[in-house]
Amino acid sequence: MKTCINIIIISSLFFLVSCDSWLDLKPETQVTEDELFNSGDGYRASLNGLYKTMGTASLYGRELSFGMVDCISQQYQMDLGTTITYDQKYVDIAGFNYMTTDAIALIESTWRQAFNVVANANNLIQNVANESPDLFAQGEMEKNLILGEAYACRALMHFDMLRLFAPSPVNDDGKIYVPYVETYPDITAIPIAVKPFLDKVITDLEYARTLVAEWDTCNVGVGTLITGKARFYNTFSFGTEIYDNSNLRIENFFKGRGYRLNYYAITALLARVCQYAELEQKAFEYAREVMAFEVKDYYGWQKAFAIDDYSGVTSTNWNSKSDLRVVSNLIFAVYNEKAYDELSLSKFFTPQSNGYPTWLVINRTNQKTFETREGTDESVLDYRSLNMIFYGNGQYPLSGKWYYSENESVRDNNVTILPVIRATEMRYIMAEYYARQGNFAEAKSILTEIRSRRGCSEAISISNWAEFEEELIRDARREWIAEGQLFYLYKRLNAAVNFGRNVIRPLNRSEYLLPIPTNESL
Repeated sequence: MKTCINIIIISSLFFLVSCDSWLDLKPETQVTEDELFNSGDGYRASLNGLYKTMGTASLYGRELSFGMVDCISQQYQMDLGTTITYDQKYVDIAGFNYMTTDAIALIESTWRQAFNVVANANNLIQNVANESPDLFAQGEMEKNLILGEAYACRALMHFDMLRLFAPSPVNDDGKIYVPYVETYPDITAIPIAVKPFLDKVITDLEYARTLVAEWDTCNVGVGTLITGKARFYNTFSFGTEIYDNSNLRIENFFKGRGYRLNYYAITALLARVCQYAELEQKAFEYAREVMAFEVKDYYGWQKAFAIDDYSGVTSTNWNSKSDLRVVSNLIFAVYNEKAYDELSLSKFFTPQSNGYPTWLVINRTNQKTFETREGTDESVLDYRSLNMIFYGNGQYPLSGKWYYSENESVRDNNVTILPVIRATEMRYIMAEYYARQGNFAEAKSILTEIRSRRGCSEAISISNWAEFEEELIRDARREWIAEGQLFYLYKRLNAAVNFGRNVIRPLNRSEYLLPIPTNESL
């Protein structure tokens, strides 16, 4: 007998996860598994719910993007005295005071929501795996697509909990930390060590990739991935089958693939996980596959993830900047149609404040974010500063990626997209692989190309690993402002962090290891 799922989760299943609604269904007061999983639409809604939960404030809506993890990476200036007041939880987190009441509540909320996604993914997997393909509108292909994405969601959530609550392989002590939960329900999940945990993440992602491949690599499916506008806005390119064939009737469920763990998003995640697991060759191969993916349109073969189009941020009027996410560079993001309110963006990123704001001010001074290794200031050249940082009350640098625009349509178009993985990271992975092989010329070439596409013309010098690592981190500090990835880079490389006051050192164990909640009920 199937049991009733937590009503809090079910009530969220029927809202949209991309620019177009997947389903025109109304949520009921009570929804049981029998009711949810008796139709293909119910399975679609269940998958939708996984992504919607990922977009909440405890996960990629805030704490795994511009919130908690970016505070840990010392990205924000927290020593402005009485000029600006901050949320105490972020003051605590930035100071590595993880055991205060505010910090514990924040950390536990992230843990709980992540394993909430895992539990619901496992429930979906167990049901859809044994379902007849005849239940789904598109048969076996659709069944496999749902199953594959559920496995990928499970893997992603597990991986990020490992990155927060366990040491990275470079500091692995062989002890057990985080459980890998593969059944629903599971109230006695047993923690495992880092290496076998990573093996499970990779296994899940590799299997997921095979399941989603039929749609994402077919002639129609690739047309949904060719550009950022195709992936996130369903604006398809002239000369692709999905655009040209007027007889096609593609349901919304198969569009908006940038908001879903599609084949290339899963491949990119495999590159990320393999690099973290110190499987450099595999990481490189996965990253190269993503960057080599190309689709033919009217104008010829187009590399889907090789374009960095910053034209949508060049306006000097912040209320007119239409593409603060730079979607041409985005591989995967989650969606929150109510992000503006649910994520409290006006609290952290408002241009003007007459009271006591809780701005997250970029710590440009300590981090020397836009200085070269030689000390040259590139802030007037680099688009990531020139066009994507604004100043609260005219003086405090804030991330423009989350700009509180007065134009509601522009604001919602920007802030509803919550970045998880960018194509730039694939280039970083490839560059690091070359550097580890001693091919510093190729590593330098990749980083130079990234810089030049963002307006930087100052030459960089790389002739050894230390110089490469410094240049990699220097660029990542700019690329990943308010996106939640910088902490993981520091942790993976055991790299030095600039704490200010002439303190430059790697994070220590008490700083890079979040305390696992005492109530581990899953």
